[in-house]
Amino acid sequence: MTPPRILVVEKDRASAVALTETLVAHGYDTLGPVATCREALEAAAALRPDLAVMELRLEGACDGADAAALLHEGHDIPVILLSRNGDASRLDAARKAAVSCFLPNPPEGVRLVAAIEKALARSSLERARQQLETQCRALFAATPTALLLLTADGVVCDANAAALELFGCGREGLGGVSLAGLLVPGERGLAGELLDAAGRGETGRVVGRGMRQDGSVFPVALTLVPRVSGEDDRLLLEARPARQSGVRPDLPDIDLAASPEGFFVVDAKDRLRLANVAAGHVFGLCSAPPVGTPLCAALPEELAAALSRDAARVIAWNEPVKKEMTVTIEDADKTLLVCLFPMGHDEGSRMAAGLVTDITDRKRLESQLAHMAFHDPLTGLPNRSLCLDRIRQAIERSKRRDNYQYAVIFLDLDRFKVINDSLGHHMGDRLLEGVAKRLRECVRGLDTVARLGGDEFVVLLEETGSYREIIRIVKRIRVAIGEVFTLCEHDVHVTCSMGIVMSPCLYEKPEELLRNANIALHRAKGEGRNRFKVFNTRMLEDAIRLMDLENDLRLALKRGEFFLDYQPILALRDRRLTGFEALVRWRRPGKGVASPMEFIPVAEDTGLIVPLGAWVLTEACRTMAAWQQRYPEARAMSMSVNLSAKQLAQPTLVEEVTRILRETGLDPHTLKLEITETVIMDNPEVSILRLKRLKELGVRLSVDDFGTGYSSLSYLQRFPIDTLKVDRAFVSDIEARENRKIVGAVVALAHSLGLDVVAEGVELETQSDVLTGFACEAGQGFLFSRPVCGEEVERMLDKGE
Repeated sequence: MTPPRILVVEKDRASAVALTETLVAHGYDTLGPVATCREALEAAAALRPDLAVMELRLEGACDGADAAALLHEGHDIPVILLSRNGDASRLDAARKAAVSCFLPNPPEGVRLVAAIEKALARSSLERARQQLETQCRALFAATPTALLLLTADGVVCDANAAALELFGCGREGLGGVSLAGLLVPGERGLAGELLDAAGRGETGRVVGRGMRQDGSVFPVALTLVPRVSGEDDRLLLEARPARQSGVRPDLPDIDLAASPEGFFVVDAKDRLRLANVAAGHVFGLCSAPPVGTPLCAALPEELAAALSRDAARVIAWNEPVKKEMTVTIEDADKTLLVCLFPMGHDEGSRMAAGLVTDITDRKRLESQLAHMAFHDPLTGLPNRSLCLDRIRQAIERSKRRDNYQYAVIFLDLDRFKVINDSLGHHMGDRLLEGVAKRLRECVRGLDTVARLGGDEFVVLLEETGSYREIIRIVKRIRVAIGEVFTLCEHDVHVTCSMGIVMSPCLYEKPEELLRNANIALHRAKGEGRNRFKVFNTRMLEDAIRLMDLENDLRLALKRGEFFLDYQPILALRDRRLTGFEALVRWRRPGKGVASPMEFIPVAEDTGLIVPLGAWVLTEACRTMAAWQQRYPEARAMSMSVNLSAKQLAQPTLVEEVTRILRETGLDPHTLKLEITETVIMDNPEVSILRLKRLKELGVRLSVDDFGTGYSSLSYLQRFPIDTLKVDRAFVSDIEARENRKIVGAVVALAHSLGLDVVAEGVELETQSDVLTGFACEAGQGFLFSRPVCGEEVERMLDKGE
């Protein structure tokens, strides 16, 4: 499903970036940002956003309130206005505009999302209401029955074309005519009866003589319904011609000849005794056949035979028959709904009367709806429901037949989001259509290709001969998807990852099989994409282990099971202690201390790294502040804390760091935040802005694992960093000629940029000597000290080490 598209209107660039990040983080597509009313209107006309989030104070002649009114009136786009302190006068004016909601600027993420969802829901309901109202108006106007809308006191306020024709009115219509004015003077008391019944909440029915505008009189049956849904205090009047009045005032007579329903009568000798105009149209007759015409002479052969057979049963057994039949009429297949019922008391004079309706269009619509319910609207492939049903059938067949084998392939396009973001969703849809076509060409007619949603496809291979045959088809799919796609003069290259489940496997539910195929798919994507993996039980065990690990992580945060170790950082020339790096550890109940390599990736994937990182930063700052108060020499030392990608992406990161420094009382100059090279380069422009704000607090910044990423020198110059940390991969093999050159170049580069260098993973004296020769300032590693607990650090400081 395509996410809602939000237009951002904000004159302040930094606020616009922060707002955009918040919206993207909550799954919305953003447009803009734009800064003026004119740009907002132009963007609305060109891009058709679902909603606009707008600052009240805009650049240009008109402010946010004016822009909101224009967007609502001209484009029917809901608007959420953001106001800052001091906008009271503007807010009074803005409240008169059609604004969905007012929020403070900057808005809280939760309140903003709630306001957006409420505004989108209200907009969707309003569009549905308008559409329903339009449909009702169209139905009212197009119905062949004369209908009139009356006020509570019986004055006509609207009438359809059939009513104007029945009462002989021209374009001037019946507006303003009273209900009594529709009847002849002597019978206008009937109007009072109808209105009295409506006043009691009852439906009123009368038969009387109506009067047309030319003065002519005709028998008419009137039915007045008390209230029309959606029309407060309005009454609906139905008017039908009647053959005579006064016989059954409670049940108006029906003219079968003018009835829109097909009506016909067949006698015991298969002769057509009656067929009204509507039945003639359904049967494909140009004119009404003479009374007594045999069915076989009046109707097409197939239809005549079916009606003859059913009419004989009705007459013989004196019981009704209702059935649907598909017959060929005028060289076209029609589906008819036929209801036959007996007429007459004795068998000798009994006949079969019938109602017939052409339901061809309805059956076609039902077929289309059934197809839509079980097929993907974009590709025409079976959807998830039909896919699960086909897999369920395959599972049942494998239980009944020992030699039946099948396989399920779960397929996902690699980096499909890049294509959507760069070329647009419409091009992404064209690509999905192309992939669906190629997948169908790669399999046999008895196999199933389904689309589950997004860029996920499932292929069910049935009657597979061997493992080799399955792998051959998988490789064929990979080659077919890997060929270039030409989309509107764009050559697009994509690859796919696949997870495979093969029989024989003991499955009871198709959902279990799809789950395992999805597990294998993610294993393939995790190992580098553009490959396939066959599911085994070890994968399921790993998936369950990861789920348990995630649940334990959440509980560990609540129970306080995490603690910090500190690795000393020393100056290489004199082995003087210059600082520490805080390293998080997890003491799992009953399982010992968990390795960070085990739980940190899971915390990153689930977003738990954000609260965990905040705890680490708070604890490290609190501990360092305590050491600085107790040990004067510690005041010149620094505390290094790692920042994750998700932490750096948080719009409130700077405020969070400010709060922690204030609460712990730590000098900002002694805090060093470490960010990996890859994390910074994920979004360099935003990273630069955020790092500069941190730098303004006095915090020092360090690029961790330098040399393992792909940062450019131009960006490196722009980053407000103080330190480069050389990755342990280069230090561990520094004695090799190539690595020695790399480390020397990194140190020289850092010094040319005015940065100091810290080497990680120093374990040998020879490594320390080489680094000292390069004038590397500091190092950390097992040569100096392993990570130690806080009490051990205090013993080191007590000894003056």
